[in-house]
Amino acid sequence: MSHPPNQSNTMITQWSQVYSSKGLSVLVVLFLLMFGSTFPALAQFAPPPAEPIIIRAGHVIDVATGDVLENQSILIEGGKITAMGSRVVAPDGAQVIDLSDSWVMPGLIDAHTHLALMEMDGSDIDDAGSYYYASLIEDTSMRVAQGTQMARSMLESGFVWVRDTGNNGNYGDVTLRRAIQGNWIPGPNMVAAGRMIAPFGGQFQMNPEKPLLGEPEYFYADSHEEIIHAVRENVHYGATFVKLIIDNQPYIYSEEDVRVAVEEAHDMGVGVMAHAMSDEGIRNAVLGGVDSIEHGFNPSDETLQLMADRGTYLVGTDFPASRLGDARYQSNIERNKRAFAIGVPMAFGSDAVYYEAGRTRGEQTLDFLRSYVDAGLPMDHILRMVTMNAADLLGANSGQVKVGMNADIVAMSSNPQDDIENLRGIHFVMKDGDVYVQDDTFVRETPRYHNNPRRKQPRGNMLNQN
Repeated sequence: MSHPPNQSNTMITQWSQVYSSKGLSVLVVLFLLMFGSTFPALAQFAPPPAEPIIIRAGHVIDVATGDVLENQSILIEGGKITAMGSRVVAPDGAQVIDLSDSWVMPGLIDAHTHLALMEMDGSDIDDAGSYYYASLIEDTSMRVAQGTQMARSMLESGFVWVRDTGNNGNYGDVTLRRAIQGNWIPGPNMVAAGRMIAPFGGQFQMNPEKPLLGEPEYFYADSHEEIIHAVRENVHYGATFVKLIIDNQPYIYSEEDVRVAVEEAHDMGVGVMAHAMSDEGIRNAVLGGVDSIEHGFNPSDETLQLMADRGTYLVGTDFPASRLGDARYQSNIERNKRAFAIGVPMAFGSDAVYYEAGRTRGEQTLDFLRSYVDAGLPMDHILRMVTMNAADLLGANSGQVKVGMNADIVAMSSNPQDDIENLRGIHFVMKDGDVYVQDDTFVRETPRYHNNPRRKQPRGNMLNQN
């Protein structure tokens, strides 16, 4: 039985002959013809261009200087701030948002979250308030479901970026990051750490009859070869930052161990954070070249000076006194005073992991700012910690309200420079030029456009930012 000639095959043959005569590979031509035709179809995943937005802002806080700019107009096009000043003219068709009675500042950033972890002491599936038991009881899918709600609550409270730092099951944070990036669920933009890399045991005390119960929460890596493999596997599965557990066992990562991980990660454009508690562990991590120290509760002044000299961020994760106890809380306050006086770069991170009836994760997170106020740090410094400093650490084009930055903007009725508690009054939240909260109400409609962001990250640019 004869078949009519296939039009596509005929076209391919014709184009192959033409381009082969010009020295081009037939295989290249075939690829362009077969897959080039799919490019128009990809456009269906992209939303139509958003109309310009102009915000009439009564008071804009310049977090870099602490100054307040009065009666500013902020023009937003394509998700970025394209003009700002007292005489900016709204383009035809622009949406006008009136924040003339509000204090406007960049969206908040939490550089140490655990969105896929909720310790629930006394729940029907009781994990005794322990993340070890939570990791055994809850599967990754349930933790992603919990994270979906917690991500929205963070955005509602004004957090437009977070860095998720492990304790997420089997790459639950990567799933959350992709779902938010793909517009499937609302939440802050995310940097994801994947599985934490640690010497055997991680942060747990293991049972010799069941030594692998700490996985997949931790990736055990003791030799340099295992550390390299752990870094590569994390990045392969979608991590955009790597986390090392330095000193939760009698055996700790050495400076050389840390440097192996840092060199491998940095070569791919991936940052490295170090969970470190002791002065020895913090020092090993800093000398090994990490980008940030998480917790860092017990550093000497000499180690803090080393951090300042090398530009290593301190992400303090200071729990409220009601959770930590007065003695340890006061110790953290003294550490904050010393770090600030020495000039250590500081970025805000909460480490909230616990359930409180009647409160959202976003509301809890704001509690963690109190220790910096109690330490007497200047308010403009604290606001930088939770905006531009954290953005710098994450590599995010965010953290300031100025031309060229992503339109990540929040507004409240009272000046947070007067009282940090005024951040609890955020009534407007914009992320990437999209309004999520307006007049204290979550207004984001169910999206009609989605995509499936890639997990395999481009070399040297983990956040896909220009």
